[in-house]
Formats: sequence, structure tokens, C-alpha cells
Amino acid sequence: MGLSFHYKGALKNPLSLKKMIEEVTDIAKANHWGYHVFEEAIPNDAFTVNSFNDSIYGIFFSPPNCETVYLTFLSNGKMCAPYKLEHPAFSENELEDDYLSVKTQFAGPQIHKQLITIFDYLNKLYFENFDLTDEGNYWETKNEQLLEDTFKKYTHLIDGFSSLLENIPMEENESIEAYLIRIAEMANKKNKGNENKNGK
Repeated sequence: MGLSFHYKGALKNPLSLKKMIEEVTDIAKANHWGYHVFEEAIPNDAFTVNSFNDSIYGIFFSPPNCETVYLTFLSNGKMCAPYKLEHPAFSENELEDDYLSVKTQFAGPQIHKQLITIFDYLNKLYFENFDLTDEGNYWETKNEQLLEDTFKKYTHLIDGFSSLLENIPMEENESIEAYLIRIAEMANKKNKGNENKNGK
């Protein structure tokens, strides 16, 4: 639970990988964000066609109170988080087509806005077949007030859900799943009541 954005795509040109890594490294250093660089060059400066090897190419970085942002690729140029390559349960299709996600809920709207701006910039220069879904709606609208309002709404929902968990005990013989569904329904009802009270 928590506001996030989700993305997938591919590197446009294998020769541009090193330049992209350099630019993202500069951004991470300027913001004092931790980062890690993987392989910096696709073998033979060409994407593999029918499959991919077991290496990861690119960089990740970690803004404060934010999930890690992966700008990492398979040898065929498709975006992929390193942990997915290591997980035997992921099929080849899932590795290539699955969205990567970044939860920004606890980082706040300014970090969220900054990350969306970075992706907008990188997409124009380095990516192809890129798709980003933003739960904060900033990617689509560039509306800062909408982003801040959405963050407040998510924070209110999380706080309300946490409060219910603390104050409403599980019933006897109630499963965890049934308990969580009951709490979620109560939180939803409470939230709708607040919206009606505020005239929204």
C-alpha cells in the first residue's frame, strides 16, 4: 500500500548505455543519493535477438525514504530489475514485459515529481516502447497541486487503515485474510463518510 509509479520499456540504442549511466550518476551524486553501476556496455555493442544472457546492464539509485529506482536492462535491451533475473519463478516473458515499480509514498511529492521529471528526460533521449503509469497523475498532467492532493489522500487512507488495525482486534476463528478484508472495508466506508462530510 502506498503511492507508486510503474514503468517498462527498452533502451533505444546499445551505444547510448554508457552515456545514460554517466548522466544518471551525475544526477545521483548531485542529490546525494546512493547508487550502483552494473555492466556499462552491451557485448559487441548490439542487443541479443532471440534471448538474453545472465548479466544486468545499467544503474540503480535510491532517493531517501523511496524504493530503489532501477534503470537496468537485459542484453536484449529490455528493462529488468536485477532481482527478477535472479528469481527462478519468473518466466522469460515476465522478465521482458513486467512493469518495474517505485513506491514514493514516504519520500513525498517533491521526490516523486523529481523522479517523474528524470524519467521524462531520459525517455526522450534513451528509451523506446516506454510506458509509465503514475498513481500521482503527475506524469500525465504535470499538475503539482493534483500530485500533492493525491499524496494527502493516500496518506489519509494509510493512517486510517493503520489506526483500524491498532484498534480493531481479530475475531475468534477469523483468518488473517478475512480480517484484512474486514478492516479494508471499514477503512473504505470511513473514507467515503469523510468525503461526503467534506462535500467531495
